[in-house]
Amino acid sequence: MAKMKRTTMLLLACFMLFTLFLSACSGKGSSEGGSSYGSDGKPTEITFWYGVKGKDGEYLDKMVEKFNAGQKEVVVKALGGQDHLKQLTAISGGNPPDILQTQWNFIGPWSEAGAIMSLDEFIQKDKFDMTRLIPAAFERMKVDGKAYGMPIRLAMANKLFYNKKMFEDAGITAPPETLEDMFEVAKKLTKKDSSGSYTQIGFIPDYPWIDSVFWPTIFGGSWDDGNGKLTANQKANVDAIDYQMSYYREFGNDGIDKIKSGMGGLLTPQDPIVTGKLGMIIGWDNWYVTERSEGKIGVAPFPYPKDKPELKNAGMVSPVAMYIPTKAKNKDAAWKFLQFMLSDEAQIEMTLVNGSIPSVLSVLDNEKIKNDPKLAVNQEFFESAKSENLKGFPNTIYIDAYLQSLTEETEKALKGQQTAQEAMDNVVKKIQPLADKAQKK
Repeated sequence: MAKMKRTTMLLLACFMLFTLFLSACSGKGSSEGGSSYGSDGKPTEITFWYGVKGKDGEYLDKMVEKFNAGQKEVVVKALGGQDHLKQLTAISGGNPPDILQTQWNFIGPWSEAGAIMSLDEFIQKDKFDMTRLIPAAFERMKVDGKAYGMPIRLAMANKLFYNKKMFEDAGITAPPETLEDMFEVAKKLTKKDSSGSYTQIGFIPDYPWIDSVFWPTIFGGSWDDGNGKLTANQKANVDAIDYQMSYYREFGNDGIDKIKSGMGGLLTPQDPIVTGKLGMIIGWDNWYVTERSEGKIGVAPFPYPKDKPELKNAGMVSPVAMYIPTKAKNKDAAWKFLQFMLSDEAQIEMTLVNGSIPSVLSVLDNEKIKNDPKLAVNQEFFESAKSENLKGFPNTIYIDAYLQSLTEETEKALKGQQTAQEAMDNVVKKIQPLADKAQKK
């Protein structure tokens, strides 16, 4: 609940700055007004802001150095530690940087405000091959069919992480293949003390948080039909919630809540999957890198519904986006830099430096990446990034409200306050008017 309150406060802060957008920006973003670079014989200097800071931003600084050294037409000046609120402030002030990096989910609302330009004209003019990109990552950049950003990296969840010692102690010799198998394995991994309290538990579907994107993806669900009609209450999405509810029916709300309250934080020394309080967890590519390398945490494809084997290797993506503000002074030069960031050369180098998943498909098979011992721990994720069953949440102007409603209604269902069908019907009833309004614009 504390996480939800923090999210609400963040959304409120974003909304207040969002209203400034509407007065500072007019109309939808386009590539009009971009100046040609190098037209006066001198290099064009552009500013590049990114959200991460310190060591986490070193790979971006290296890319800037490489770009600047490789040509003489554009010089990039980079500045890290500029989160989305600082970016909003700069853009609403009318004097934004030329190109910025942020999380994909900000692209939808900001594009509607006219703060971000569509890249479609650049893509068409330069015949930029979008089929090079991981489809699920690029789809997150689109709003109403137009591309407002580009994915330069992505995080991905499509694995099951499990505590190997807990499996061994329970006599479990292999990770579960189907969701039905997973439920039975979770029961075998669960133990109680003499008072009836859980000392360890096999799986908690909403630990570390309620995930309203991952679970429907695993069941083959969706959130809209591509034409403005919301589909959150379709059978696959409802089944995804009901499956999560099955763990609460089996282990009890009070029992789960009690053991959760004593769990340490995610990715801390007291993390429950590390300490042996939790047997299995949804696996993201950047989690438990050390523990996986040491062989303490096992990795397997996330289980699929027994009656839907075609959903093997399903999962969700969360890309890092780069975008160009509508009021950027040097759009052409910014686009040149963005194209470099999506080149095989840059994508390979970024992967070698920070180990994250590239957004360019061909790079996944690059020999340098395959043979780098430091990247061995994530090779399974690199291979899974080719899966056709990867999805992500649709990027819309009402994305924040939609995700918030999904979380709230799912939480009520998990607590036994309503059925899974009622939960998703409530979401559609609340958010469909927002979708209808967006369609009329």
